[in-house]
Amino acid sequence: MKTSMRIMALMCMIASTSIFISCKEDEVTPGEAFLIGFAVGDINGSIDEAGKTVSIELPAAADITAVTPTVTVSANATVSPESGATVDFTDPVVYTVTDQSGTVTADYTVTIEQADLRMVAFIGVAAENTEASWDALDGGDYDLNDDQAAAAWFEANVASSTTEVAYHSIEDVANNEIDLSTYHSIWIQFDGGWWGGEVAQFPNNANHCLLMESGIGFDTPCETLSADFVAAVKAYYEAGGNILLGNFAGSMVDEIGAVASADLAPNNSFGGVGVDEGATDGAWGVRWAGETSSPMFDGIVTSTDEGCAAPFFITLESGTKKKNRSNQYNLNFGPWAPNGDTDPLEDRRASFESMTGGKILIENCGQNEPQMVEWAASGSKGTVITILGGTYDWYVGGVANNDNIPTLTENILLHLADKAFEE
Repeated sequence: MKTSMRIMALMCMIASTSIFISCKEDEVTPGEAFLIGFAVGDINGSIDEAGKTVSIELPAAADITAVTPTVTVSANATVSPESGATVDFTDPVVYTVTDQSGTVTADYTVTIEQADLRMVAFIGVAAENTEASWDALDGGDYDLNDDQAAAAWFEANVASSTTEVAYHSIEDVANNEIDLSTYHSIWIQFDGGWWGGEVAQFPNNANHCLLMESGIGFDTPCETLSADFVAAVKAYYEAGGNILLGNFAGSMVDEIGAVASADLAPNNSFGGVGVDEGATDGAWGVRWAGETSSPMFDGIVTSTDEGCAAPFFITLESGTKKKNRSNQYNLNFGPWAPNGDTDPLEDRRASFESMTGGKILIENCGQNEPQMVEWAASGSKGTVITILGGTYDWYVGGVANNDNIPTLTENILLHLADKAFEE
């Protein structure tokens, strides 16, 4: 052992032009200093190696003042702040990677942004979205079971880490107790279980009030309440607000200015006050007439029907208790059909879209009844979508149904909300 140490000492004293022997037994060769992975939970950041930057977007509800990332670096390197450390990302944070020798470093600037928080509102007749408030609206031959079911689903299912939801009454909107401008999209839903010809006059029935939190006003019109409600919704729309109008609420497209005149509003309304027992056995469906690439069509489960052109999908399964109430467009008559249904159907469809400025997205299998129509944003105005037919029915008598109506509705509301973020 002593002999080996003498030899090593001697070699350390020898130098030549071609050979150098280090005497530091713990010296580490300089290595790589790269940040190769940055993740928060299951969300991975985007690394720009040339610019030495990292960017990552977290959900709107995330607390960016206390983020705990997982950081991956090159072999044997270290990083500061270390992986797993909780960091405040209110401002960009510099992560320094140091190689295995401790002599090579690289600084990466990490920026965390939050996704836009969607704000979506449901507007209905009830004072509050509670069972008691909805039940207070029911009368001997009048109920709002559809709207109650829709509102309950909305509150329980549309809210998420990126979407905040709220319920407001029509009276609250009319009385300017709600600032609609805070919402990226609103859903006005009305399917009052009364005679179709009466509720199709929504929002202003000249003989009966349809809008009061206390219930229908038989022989008590409410022209002022109706006018104030229309004014608030129209102002929201004209300022770029995006609106879904469900069922008989679609009648107000002329009042808010989505169409130019009253004769261009839905022209085929019908239905009674209760369930149509004769419609229980069969399944009801529609065909998608829009682009299948539309986000509004995502997740829709299609079916085949020999009598219906694809893509066809069922909205109300066999066994559901259908009310068979409808507020829709019919192309067999109206200004787009000067000669009735003797005019070629394609001509009537083209005239309808030209006259109303709307695009047919859903229709019956005969393709003569537009049941979902979109008016695209124009100028300062937002986008309006109506779902009008009896196939869009939230009350199914407690019978299990498929998810196509909820999926479609959520798709529409989020699609409309996202439009508010488009430049």
